[in-house]
Amino acid sequence: MTEFPTLLYKCPGPWSGNGYTFGSRPANDQTEFDAAVSDGWHPTVPLAVEAWRKPVQASIPTQPAPVIADDAPPTRGEIEEQARKLGIAVHHKHSDATLLKKIEDAMKEPAGDVDKA
Repeated sequence: MTEFPTLLYKCPGPWSGNGYTFGSRPANDQTEFDAAVSDGWHPTVPLAVEAWRKPVQASIPTQPAPVIADDAPPTRGEIEEQARKLGIAVHHKHSDATLLKKIEDAMKEPAGDVDKA
């Protein structure tokens, strides 16, 4: 059973130890103690140092990443990228609609000059 008030410790912090730093904070009752422990504070400096030295494991998402619909409208970046691929000059004053029209027109043009005889 913990006697109150008591001190809790966390690494790193403003105080120096043997090759580590730590901070301290008081807990005046069980409620404060439990809240601090859930926030990463420890009842002793060695426990705080041990927790600090352990590598943090990345959490694995429980939900799959949302899938972006294939029919979503293109972003401004995607529009500009396609325009540049087609050799269309992109100006910051061009609206998305203007660039899309230029892209559409460029894709309709024949690849080479065709002699009309």
